[in-house]
Amino acid sequence: MRIKKLPDSLINKIAAGEVVERPASVLKELIENALDAKADRIEIKVEKGGKKLIELKDNGTGIHPDDVLEAVNRYTTSKISSIEDIYSIESYGFRGEALSSISSVSLFSLISRQAEFPLGKELIIEGGNFKHLSDTGAPVGTTVRVKNLFFNTPARERFLKSEKTELKHIIDVFIRYAIYHNDKYFKLNIDGKDLYILNPSKREERIKNIFPKIDQTVQFLEENHTGKAYGYISPETRTGKGYIYINGRPVKNSILSRIIKSKIGESFYTLFLELPPYFVDFNVHPAKIDVRFRKEKPVHELVKKALETLEKPQISFSLHQQKRKYNREFKILGQVENTFLVVYYDGEIYFIDQHVASERINYELLMKKYRTGSMKSVRIPEQKIKISKGQKENLEKIKDLLIKAGFEFYTENENLYITGVPEHTKNKEIKSFIIKILNSDFPETEIESFIGELACELSIEAGDVLSDEEAKSLLKIWLETDNPNLCPHGRPIYYKIPVENIRKKVGRR
Repeated sequence: MRIKKLPDSLINKIAAGEVVERPASVLKELIENALDAKADRIEIKVEKGGKKLIELKDNGTGIHPDDVLEAVNRYTTSKISSIEDIYSIESYGFRGEALSSISSVSLFSLISRQAEFPLGKELIIEGGNFKHLSDTGAPVGTTVRVKNLFFNTPARERFLKSEKTELKHIIDVFIRYAIYHNDKYFKLNIDGKDLYILNPSKREERIKNIFPKIDQTVQFLEENHTGKAYGYISPETRTGKGYIYINGRPVKNSILSRIIKSKIGESFYTLFLELPPYFVDFNVHPAKIDVRFRKEKPVHELVKKALETLEKPQISFSLHQQKRKYNREFKILGQVENTFLVVYYDGEIYFIDQHVASERINYELLMKKYRTGSMKSVRIPEQKIKISKGQKENLEKIKDLLIKAGFEFYTENENLYITGVPEHTKNKEIKSFIIKILNSDFPETEIESFIGELACELSIEAGDVLSDEEAKSLLKIWLETDNPNLCPHGRPIYYKIPVENIRKKVGRR
């Protein structure tokens, strides 16, 4: 077969696969267009999981009547005009692909009017084919209807999941933008029923309106020369769910998620990062969900510093709040299954995992030694690890970190010889850790995880019987740690029940 140029209609359908993966992708693009148009009122209707209909109505600036047809052409946009603009993006959209891609795989209609014109324009496109453009009466703003998504690409339609699954993704997209834009009205109607009606409010209130089970949130904040990191966590809401925003754009970033979970475990969270536009590259994928930072480490350090503010005594944990006052003594009630210490304090009963509390203590002691360069090293029979040229280069960059952590080693040709390791290290873990850290972009995080494993080995075990004095000593030291809420791996250390709840359950007033 001879090489030939593909027709534009086919090119658009192929390109649509990058931008429009599912109904939720359509909604994402439409919401972003509305926000870029300065809308403060966004109303959405969805039918059959978005397969039958996605409609978005906004009160934004609208599209100039002469630009309506141009708006659905590929690589047309009002948001950038030069290559330099890509590195200082402040709008959501900039690639000029969304409406072209959406209209090529759906029955698409758009009605838009700007305030200075008495009439708006209505555009209809079916499967990428122009059908109709005319004047029409319309309010200021834009209404987009996307019907029968993928009707002309059956293979892609078959890859869609059930209506329930697609709807779940749609709701997730809606929530991501509604959280950040708490100063705007958002409405979501599903199959004729209003699921969310969100009036402008404070962000903390918006979060609670979206997630009624969240009763209390705690704020964190840090600002330095890199930028600003702030957000909320709900310590009692252990959903494992979190939302990350960079310069107002919802993103998914596995490293940032890992850093957050190492500090707060499965608690619900929102993280907002404000960075200079040139510091962030959103032009990684057409969906603009993945990002690159000009420098990764300063961003990660900024987030870590912000989360450290959660570890100070103002966090909503009554034992921690009072730990330096001791005007009320906690009372140890006993030990359950030689695993949990049962403690009464100030109207609440705490079930404290003795192993995890001990692990937190040991982790902070070891981290203090690591930071001060006083980790104890023990000699071991020499272990040889073959390393690549790239790994050897990385070793040169991180050797001081390894020495500070208690490792002793030397290199010869293509081999790394380990002669000393931190005290309590298991021999079987040495090679796997060294290879892991040599391949990692975040060696300090790997060392912290390694120290967490050492702390686990040193700690009191589930099943160990503790005397009253041992239990009291454990609790006293644990209460003095920087973060008495979570173990180094992000697991909660305790569970508490208000006595008042017990009274209600047994019918006592």
